[in-house]
Amino acid sequence: MSGGVILVFGGTAEGRQVSDYLNERRIPHTVCVATEYGEEVLNPGGLAAVRRGRMNREEMLEFLREQTFEAVVDATHPYAVEVSANIRAACTETGLPYLRCLRPRTDIMPDDLEDPAAERSAGETAAGPGKERLRTVRVNTAAEAADYLESRQGRIFLTTGSKELSAFTERISDRSRIFARVLPSAEVISSCRMLGLEGRQICAMQGPFSEALNEAMLRQTEAAFLVTKDTGKAGGFPEKMEAARRLGVTAVVIRRPEESGYPWEELKERLAQFSGSGGKAAAGKEKQMESTALQGSGGRRTISCVGIGMGTLATLTREGAEVIREADILFGAKRILKSVREMQGLLSDAPARRPVFIEEYAGQRISDYLSQHPQYRKIVILVSGDVGFYSGARGIRDAFPAERIRYCCGISSVQYFASRIPAAWQDAKLLSAHGREFSALNCVRRYPKLIVLVSGREDVAQICAELAAAGQHQVRVTVGTNLSYPDERIESGPPQSFTDFAARGDGGIHIMMLENPEAEHVVTPGIADDRFVRGRVPMTKEEVRILSLAKLRLHEDSVVYDIGAGTGSVSAEIARLCTFGKVYAIERNPEALELIRGNCRNLCVSNVIPVEGEAPQAMEGLPAPTHAFIGGSGGSMREIVRMLLRKNPRVRIVINVVSLESLAEAAELLQEDAAADADIVQVSAAKAKVLGRYHMMNALNPVYIISFGG
Repeated sequence: MSGGVILVFGGTAEGRQVSDYLNERRIPHTVCVATEYGEEVLNPGGLAAVRRGRMNREEMLEFLREQTFEAVVDATHPYAVEVSANIRAACTETGLPYLRCLRPRTDIMPDDLEDPAAERSAGETAAGPGKERLRTVRVNTAAEAADYLESRQGRIFLTTGSKELSAFTERISDRSRIFARVLPSAEVISSCRMLGLEGRQICAMQGPFSEALNEAMLRQTEAAFLVTKDTGKAGGFPEKMEAARRLGVTAVVIRRPEESGYPWEELKERLAQFSGSGGKAAAGKEKQMESTALQGSGGRRTISCVGIGMGTLATLTREGAEVIREADILFGAKRILKSVREMQGLLSDAPARRPVFIEEYAGQRISDYLSQHPQYRKIVILVSGDVGFYSGARGIRDAFPAERIRYCCGISSVQYFASRIPAAWQDAKLLSAHGREFSALNCVRRYPKLIVLVSGREDVAQICAELAAAGQHQVRVTVGTNLSYPDERIESGPPQSFTDFAARGDGGIHIMMLENPEAEHVVTPGIADDRFVRGRVPMTKEEVRILSLAKLRLHEDSVVYDIGAGTGSVSAEIARLCTFGKVYAIERNPEALELIRGNCRNLCVSNVIPVEGEAPQAMEGLPAPTHAFIGGSGGSMREIVRMLLRKNPRVRIVINVVSLESLAEAAELLQEDAAADADIVQVSAAKAKVLGRYHMMNALNPVYIISFGG
């Protein structure tokens, strides 16, 4: 294969546009495409050599080194984030100019679309004067789209391609709802079938698709939701949205990743310099200049990620100070940059030295910026605390190759906080409540010492209110505010003294320590039967409960259904073991539901959610379970198990039965579902009962424990 002046990564409409332009200007070029379809979109003839096949980062690097290219155009799909990152990295390594071709965005959707995380129905955005309203939901990833759709009802028409199809089949329990439009290749169709889609659910077609055809396919599949990426006009996005508007279908749109590069007109100007031998010489000169900028006088470009501690010079390590002192450009959040600006005069030996400060902490956007600004040689990305403890450095690792970035550790807030109390922290459980669900009561019950990172004053007040309401007055709370800053403050007291913390001041950075001298150290199941209030409701006895829980094989963060929960004895046991999980106690008896709530209060477990109703109907709107315990099925065992398997084919199920009829039904069910791993145990236990001077054994009813799946 002959090479060319320009290397184009294409397979898109933009790639064809770039190739056509280079052909018009008689500029030799090579076009890399991943698939046969990508090659088909190119216009035949011209000066283009075509290389077909996917390449990883190392293969790209080897390809660039073997050829004599003078610039690289990235015209890949706007959602091909990993591919673009690999191309940028290979260009940086070889010193080749990197030109990203930007696909124009559409103006169909404003920025005020509904966030599916909000607890309300799908937001509606008007499509225009005199038109029907377009119902739209915007998400960041295919996984978020799937999680949103799992909580809704109705058929789903996917137009996001086959690569991300697994995100939907793994998260949407009822796969029969899914209809996917994919390319008509044998490989793609085979992958769809492997993911559990039947023939009628696979729409194998090659675009472009008109409004009428999109509308016809939405009607044919009876779709309530259209899932799409914001692929712009080139990707047929307006036609899909118009079809959804006409039919009243909710459009779930995966946001386009943020990127920097050149719009088409600006890219043409840059490509115009490559014209014959003169253009090649000019390109060679530009390449040499950019390579020099990357190399610098002191070696290749270096990138460092520095943990700056609490944000003051006193908590910045000597290593971190040295790296910052040498920096040409510094990236970080606004607060961090403000702190470093204030340190700069003390760090730099040359008062006139002024590095560039860029308010940015997203790894991908930093990478994009650096691709377009090769003049910076010593780059520093600043993160608070330490680079390895709940740090923004995680996003940096995803955006840059590990071998190209240096990490400088810092002093974490935990270290500093513990030294100021003072307290040892090697025996503390470290947790973060930043943007995540967090049950303080569950954790305090289990761990004697907790250190918790919180988002703000509201988190402190909410955690302490939960503990105070549960009567956990023995817990000692210590709160650190604005550590290392002039207004640093450390306060201690019982939970009730912090319930008004949100109203005491504005903003600030906070961290908490929770110490519970009465924390439970027991790590096995087995709550004594007499600790439960029973009333007239049946209860799974302690010995059977212990064995059933062992058969469940629970994890700390399991999502568990307790079906026919009765008094909640199994629910409470599971909740204590699954500190970061959830237990849905499904029960139809109102008296039993009150007992479940009361027993959970008495045992201080906060992650049991009572669900009133009869299974399987009551399971409809719940999140997919990882585990399920069936203590009572009300004659609907087969329907319950079938729904559990629809929600999660890998769910672990344990069933307790006492009658031979129920055992026979369970055995028949196992045979129908070919549960080869099924285990059946019959438990006969007897407990001693004191009668005068004697201990007599009192036999419990025999119970069959059936476990399978997972």
